[in-house]
Amino acid sequence: MKNAFLFGITAFMVVCLMGAAAAFASQGGIMPMATSAEAEFDLNVDEEVFEWDSAISQSALPVVPTGKSFIHNPTTFTNPISLTQGSERVLTSGEPVVKIFNDDYYLFIRGRRGYWWSHDFADWTYVNAPNLLGGIVGITEIDGKLYNYAGNTNNRVMTTDDPKTGIWYDVGTFSSNNYGDASMLYDEDEGRLYMYYGWSQLLGIRVVELDKTTFKEIGEPVVCIWGDPHNHGWETRYASDLIFPLFSHREYRPQEYGWTEGPHPLKYNGKYYLMYASIGLEFYSYGHGVYVADHPLGPYVYDEHNPLTLKTTGVAPGAGHGSIFLDKQGNVWTICMLPYALNGGSGNTLISLFPSGVDEEGVMYGKVEYGDYPQYLPGVKPDPIKDNFTGWMLLSLDKRVETSSTLENYWSAFAVDEDPKSYWSAQTGNPGEYMTVDLGAESDIRGIQILWDRTAAGYTALNRYQSYIVEVSNDNQNWILAIDKSNNPQDLRTDYIELPTGVKGRYVKLTNMFTPDNGRFAVKALRVFGNPEAATFTKVDNVTAVRSKLDRRYAHLLWEPVDGSEGYVVRYGIEPNKLYNSYMVYWDSYIDIPSLNVDPEYYFEVEAFSSGTPRYVENTFETRGRGAELDLIKQPTGTPQSTVRMMTYETYGKDEVYVFDDITPGTYTLNHTFGVGIWGPQQLTEDQLIGTGTQPTVTALNLTQFGIGSTQWGTVEVRVYPGETSGRIEVTFKYDVQGSDSTPTFTDGNGSTLTSLSSATLVTKMTYQNESDKAESSTMYVAEYSPDGKLIYLGNDSKEIAASQTAEFEVTLNMPENDDSHFAADGYYAKVFLWDSGTHVPVLSAYTFK
Repeated sequence: MKNAFLFGITAFMVVCLMGAAAAFASQGGIMPMATSAEAEFDLNVDEEVFEWDSAISQSALPVVPTGKSFIHNPTTFTNPISLTQGSERVLTSGEPVVKIFNDDYYLFIRGRRGYWWSHDFADWTYVNAPNLLGGIVGITEIDGKLYNYAGNTNNRVMTTDDPKTGIWYDVGTFSSNNYGDASMLYDEDEGRLYMYYGWSQLLGIRVVELDKTTFKEIGEPVVCIWGDPHNHGWETRYASDLIFPLFSHREYRPQEYGWTEGPHPLKYNGKYYLMYASIGLEFYSYGHGVYVADHPLGPYVYDEHNPLTLKTTGVAPGAGHGSIFLDKQGNVWTICMLPYALNGGSGNTLISLFPSGVDEEGVMYGKVEYGDYPQYLPGVKPDPIKDNFTGWMLLSLDKRVETSSTLENYWSAFAVDEDPKSYWSAQTGNPGEYMTVDLGAESDIRGIQILWDRTAAGYTALNRYQSYIVEVSNDNQNWILAIDKSNNPQDLRTDYIELPTGVKGRYVKLTNMFTPDNGRFAVKALRVFGNPEAATFTKVDNVTAVRSKLDRRYAHLLWEPVDGSEGYVVRYGIEPNKLYNSYMVYWDSYIDIPSLNVDPEYYFEVEAFSSGTPRYVENTFETRGRGAELDLIKQPTGTPQSTVRMMTYETYGKDEVYVFDDITPGTYTLNHTFGVGIWGPQQLTEDQLIGTGTQPTVTALNLTQFGIGSTQWGTVEVRVYPGETSGRIEVTFKYDVQGSDSTPTFTDGNGSTLTSLSSATLVTKMTYQNESDKAESSTMYVAEYSPDGKLIYLGNDSKEIAASQTAEFEVTLNMPENDDSHFAADGYYAKVFLWDSGTHVPVLSAYTFK
């Protein structure tokens, strides 16, 4: 039995200490204008870039387009799933229904005059059915035939005994054409047919018995359920929970009744389960619940273990209005629709699939934890509710990203932040635009998922869709082509590729080959999965829950962070051994839960997880700018004055260069935006701006100083260069770096050279020459940092160096030991600084040694 606790009581669980595979908090990033941040040494590069699974040769790569419509991989899937057909645009796949008929799976979606079938849930064939009833589709089987209806829009009923032909014919009409979100249940044991319907914030879900031959009502409809947001937190629409608005005629209230909709019945082990969706597609908390009855007409009793499916985090939030079905092995599954935001607003409706189950006491429950990580397809695992997660962890989460270009406010970090609304966009849609994710360490890569977005794109007739390649490397220079969709024939909003063999690499590069609709290359998420052997899962100690006394739908959880963890799975339920609900939390060690049922008490547990890759912490001063800008005020001869504005980026010792192009004769002034002047006014002539020379025609050095605190970092310089038709002005933030040969060396306690931080003892040496004409007092600092950026040790060596003389510095530090008395090297790093102790000017700032 899992450890758990009641509200308000702290549980002390056994903590399994994670290994030293933690993440380092590195300063740095990629800037669109300035060069990379600090001089970094990553000397631990394996000469052999890749190792391959012996069972599959390297020739299995690259993976190419499959042309499949629904499931694109042989054994696994990752939510969300795109649904396509041929060369059509990606389909809005709302209200999905899966049904087994004659030992084959059939998939239907809203409004489609056709459907798909598969014998194994991996390979799907499309069937064109021109007279299939559209709207919100309903499908049931009665005595060896399939029946189709769309109660929202039509009162007709159609049937076929051979759905693979696509031929359906009329067989009857309903008593009403107001069966909203209709779904029928044929009780084979009783030979009786029931219609469930309803989608409303007020009117509830009803059931009525139908004649199975004429489809006319027998008796009066009865209400099965109404929504109950007062007592069921997950049925409440919170304005703060909105992904994107679906209406604009009014504001969303702080709390609203959810839409109770999409009833779907299932008879299982003699009980009648009525699955329903609540609150609405546009919310993170869109989910499913169940009521249970002993008779198709009820009475139906709410299951306090609800919700059945609720997925609020990651790139695939939302899990509502779908269907519940049994696979060929008799396992229960729930297929859902979920929203997909494009350009921060409404977009497509995609599909999610979750294993579900019914326990020995008849409680139906779903499993959404790791629900947007690779899972096995139905039929692969004998008991998917317990063993369907592949163990392939998300390796790319919040890692360092390098890009070919970045459109302002669509930052590269957005492609790895697991936010369903944000995305990175290149400045163009040209071939060659790229992004590279540094996983931080060599990893065992098993699958890659790409989620696309749209920037400045229209909709045009196309025969080629978003096309790209994916390469993997261990040194960011030598690449192996893993995925080749350079001529992609399908429109996939999300594209998950299960690699046929595990690939070892540290860097994953996504390169644009073609972007459709004249748009920019835009990536919502580049998700890299793997490291099943390196991943760790640790029960968390010291978890505290506080339930609101004013509103029992709410609880606040706080727990003690686990070193090296990337996130946590928070499991909860109303019985200690039935923690059927869950949330996922990245990085934070707390969560507010608004989805509880009022009446029962709750038990919780928290489990930390790690992918075994080091953590990278984005330095936004470098990747998104200081917030300080430069203004070049232009007044070309005979034209009005104008201003060009440019953001500055902090680079920690690497000179920053900002270029203003298209400079024609006139007067120019460089200012700090909303601040003081830096250079000019300067009259620039045609002789200075037009020509073929490569040397600057105007040079202005030591214009002003820049720095931090009381420390000067450098000075600002301006140079003017000629061009064929116009010149350019280059502004350089010149860092004060002296002694260019002052490169530190790193050895262990025995004098052996280190290529990585892999020794219990770190000895750092440096030789520095004082090139000035007066004595200097200098200090070398060596700082050791833990993976989360905390300073562990600081050592220093100070020297008084006479004019034109050389001094040698040496600092010895010891690495901390873990519980096994081994030094904890993974994820730790050291920085080396050399300072002029008299003026506090950095002489060397700063080498990073990992």
